[in-house]
Amino acid sequence: MDLLNPAVHDLLSGERRALQSLHGLLGRTHGAEPATLEQLAELIAHLDELFLVVVVGEFNAGKSSVLNALFGQKLMEEGPIPTTAKITILRYGAEPMERQLSESVVERRQPAELLKYLNLVDTPGTNSIVREHQQITEEFIPRADLILFVTSFDRPLSDSERAFLTFIRGSWGKRMVVVLNKVDLARDNEATVRQVIAHIESGCRELMGFDPKIFPVSAELAYAAKASESAAVRDTLWAKSGYGPFEDFITRTLTGPERLSLKLTAPLDSADRLIAALDGRLTDRRDGLAADEANLAGLNGHLTDARAELTEGYGRFLAEVDNLLLEMERRGVRFLEDSIRIAGLPLLRDRDKFKEEFARQVVRDSERQIEDRMTEAVDWLLRHALTLWNRTLNTFAEQVRAGTDGRRISPARSEFVYNREEVFGGIMREAKRKIEGYNVHEEGRRLLENARGAASTFLGVEAVAAAVGVGTLVATLASTAALDVTGGFITAGVLAALGLIFLPQQKRRAIADFRERVETLRVDLRKALTAQLDREIDTTLGKVSSSVAPYVKLVETERADLDRAEVDRSTITADLARIRADVHRTLGAVTLGS
Repeated sequence: MDLLNPAVHDLLSGERRALQSLHGLLGRTHGAEPATLEQLAELIAHLDELFLVVVVGEFNAGKSSVLNALFGQKLMEEGPIPTTAKITILRYGAEPMERQLSESVVERRQPAELLKYLNLVDTPGTNSIVREHQQITEEFIPRADLILFVTSFDRPLSDSERAFLTFIRGSWGKRMVVVLNKVDLARDNEATVRQVIAHIESGCRELMGFDPKIFPVSAELAYAAKASESAAVRDTLWAKSGYGPFEDFITRTLTGPERLSLKLTAPLDSADRLIAALDGRLTDRRDGLAADEANLAGLNGHLTDARAELTEGYGRFLAEVDNLLLEMERRGVRFLEDSIRIAGLPLLRDRDKFKEEFARQVVRDSERQIEDRMTEAVDWLLRHALTLWNRTLNTFAEQVRAGTDGRRISPARSEFVYNREEVFGGIMREAKRKIEGYNVHEEGRRLLENARGAASTFLGVEAVAAAVGVGTLVATLASTAALDVTGGFITAGVLAALGLIFLPQQKRRAIADFRERVETLRVDLRKALTAQLDREIDTTLGKVSSSVAPYVKLVETERADLDRAEVDRSTITADLARIRADVHRTLGAVTLGS
């Protein structure tokens, strides 16, 4: 290739950078199989080599005959059985020579003018009885700048050929021309030849979506023409061989400027195919990611519903505590109204007796009932929180597994899915361990002590609450009210002189103070209990969230990887399109089919 041409050199450099970026993208995203990545690396490494024509076809299609006719000498072995057991590369050399490049590749050099412009590769038959022949042929295809597909007039587009054509075009998007060999078998029946050509065109449209350039030839007659010493015989055989247009294509089109356009366009065609395959994989991953994100959204919705359910559930217990305090308040008001009067002076003078009666008639068993309701509230919350925790994780795991099982997982996504299943295994194992070790009784005791401590802090009687519980706050409150009432009666003389005036005032003040204290207790106790129970709900739901945090991280990483891949993909696609346009503008576009 004319690398001295600055324009061609710049095009080649830009193409190499774009293909290297594509190779990196495919590797990062698992967008291609390892073998494909290796083949793409080989393609990049050989960009600046001579134009490469790879000859493929079944062993009895006459590939070797076509090449021998092209050079007018027996460079390749011919025969009715597979004769090309290895890949043979034909290159230019001042003197004929042959050397073994590897176990499966032979290099032959010939002083042929054509080989100064291109290298020709003869491959084992696609239907070879030695299975490795087909494998090495397929491994060589990605490096080709042009595929020369040789098929036989008597077996056009056989099943193995159709499968191989699908590989050629579907995997790498290679430019291809077809040589229909052995047309001499038609015995000058042009209609039959046209039917076979139409059959090949139809098959190529079906398999690859395009009509290839087809050269009907008889390589045997063409070689015989070149070998004949008689000009008349030579001309007759050459005309019957139909080899002229094919030889002209090889010796003129592929040795002129057009080969540069084909050389630079062929890798772009391969890149387009690889990107199309990558798009499918990225779409599959996006679909999977959408399902994963939907599962996370479902989990968040489930946690929101769980919070509402738990909050509503413990609310009825708080309402019962509140009703107990209101009922005590009503009893207290009645007691004060009945006690603070002239007839009750003996009771008012006896502070201890007043406290005893206040506790008996007003407090009664309120402290036990309040403690019972608080314990029930805490016990209910903890048990339901535990159930919700377990249920939420199991439901979430089932949804994710169902989503995985219900989707076709592409190879590109398999590593993410594998990692996700590992993460899920860890989540469920850890959740099970924590749930099995969850002691409701111990957690309840802790939560009640916290609630009591919080309530006592609100009311300023920490020592009492810490010692005997929240219920005792009620008794302490009642006793304090009793002391306030009885403390106002100093002497009998004062009561005798001022009783009618003092008692109504004292009663109103005592009732007002008592109601205010009960209201304070109601508000602060509810606030303390609510704060503790809400904190426990936060803790429980936080455990669920922290349990699935590895999964969330996995999904976030997948989202970031996909976003980056799609940005890189768009950039590479734009670069390849620009390079293709520059190639066509600089070197022209070559059409090998429609």
